[in-house]
Amino acid sequence: MWKRLMLAGLLFVSGAGALSGCVVRERTVAARPGRCPGGYWVEGHRGPHGRWHEGHWRCPGVVERIEIE
Repeated sequence: MWKRLMLAGLLFVSGAGALSGCVVRERTVAARPGRCPGGYWVEGHRGPHGRWHEGHWRCPGVVERIEIE
């Protein structure tokens, strides 16, 4: 009797462990390459004043306009 109870408990724990695995969802962040040679993707980030900047392409040698809060 104890063996059956122990076996049932072991099967329950192993089944629960197998079914509780993580699911990873992948998504495309940058669908197309940059508009300039040597461009690179910059992830979304907070600026020096705490303002959120969305992810965007950055081109080397291009001066970007910065908004002052």
